[in-house]
Amino acid sequence: MDFSKNKQLEYIDKIIEVCFICLVFILPVAHTMTIRSIFIYLPAILWVYKMILKKEVLFIRNQMTLPLIIFSVIAALSLLTAVNPGYALRELQGEMITDFLLFFLLLNNVRNMKQVNRIILSLLFGSLVQGIYSVFTYFSQNGNWLESLLDYNIKAWGLTAGYISYSVFLITIIPFIFYKIMTSAGQKRFMFILLLLLNLFMLYLTHQRGALVALFVQVFIFFWFVKRRMAYLVIGIAALAIFIMPSNLLYHGTDVVDLKTEETVNYENTINSRIALWKFTVREIAGHPFSGIGFGRHSFSAKYNQFRGTDLWHSLNTFLNITIQLGIQGLLAFIFILYRLTKTYVSGLKESRGEAYYFFLASLMCIAGFFIRNMFDDHYVDDNGQMFWVLTGLALAVFIQIKKLAYNRTSFLSKKEGQTEQGI
Repeated sequence: MDFSKNKQLEYIDKIIEVCFICLVFILPVAHTMTIRSIFIYLPAILWVYKMILKKEVLFIRNQMTLPLIIFSVIAALSLLTAVNPGYALRELQGEMITDFLLFFLLLNNVRNMKQVNRIILSLLFGSLVQGIYSVFTYFSQNGNWLESLLDYNIKAWGLTAGYISYSVFLITIIPFIFYKIMTSAGQKRFMFILLLLLNLFMLYLTHQRGALVALFVQVFIFFWFVKRRMAYLVIGIAALAIFIMPSNLLYHGTDVVDLKTEETVNYENTINSRIALWKFTVREIAGHPFSGIGFGRHSFSAKYNQFRGTDLWHSLNTFLNITIQLGIQGLLAFIFILYRLTKTYVSGLKESRGEAYYFFLASLMCIAGFFIRNMFDDHYVDDNGQMFWVLTGLALAVFIQIKKLAYNRTSFLSKKEGQTEQGI
């Protein structure tokens, strides 16, 4: 076997790509931590070995390094005021560092659209497996299929850790099914349309209202950039859906929304419980705006004992959780990250056509849907958070490595002269 330097580099690149392909398939599956770790840390080791072989630092300059460093420093400083510094440190290591490592791995080791599409196909094939499994498990819980469709106590969760995680996974990957539909033709396009319908049906079966809100926003963004007049129709359909939706599915309890509620124990429905919890969290943030309680969702119940062992053990909102954990400065740093990412995708849309255009559109839909979904809970953690950063790394690789686009620090709201709407 040839073990020359060039051959070793070739083998390394192939192994890293295989790890990425396997990772996106296995990442949403519950209780696969050991297998995931292999597919995360093996590419990291090989990336370092590749640098040693080439005797150069293989790190692409990019617009996200500064925001990520700022956020990391603020998160580390929160250890000084953390309720449980040991727990917060473990969360920083297991969550934030792993997320950012995945981002840099994908960014620095994906070099062409063929690799991107192989990774995306593996992800979508995984969603097909999850969907088929969910159909059988969901309808096996109730002999009456029609009745089970309207019973929000029965939920689909695929092979993930739960129905909320599954809804976040679906919101994350659905935009990339749109991408494959728009860049495929003939029988392949038809197959991706069927996959989209399956995943939309699964999203409904999770009975997560926040996920449906996120989906409508994603569909609106899609048509805004593809066929703008259809975007306004989406707004009408959303309004009609709220009007005709059965009250038990809309409220998950008594059909009363009380904006003045303070009740976090004997609440009438889960909408009211969130309102009360969010109001409590905002008051606590106002009391110590720059002093966080420490990174990690469990810091909330460690600080506020009344929520320990309840369904309200954290703030049920990513942005509120980040703020109460890290302080206002943590929220501002996180918004800076999201601003840079959004600006990158919009810039990519302005500069690209064809396949790359639809990939940046899918990435924009993904980030919007992901964080809108997580405004009604906080699953920017574990496999969902890691999947988000895998796809973010792919998008930045397309922007910098593949399309060689330059990040412009001027406002992304201004259109370039001659820019036209992209048609179907």
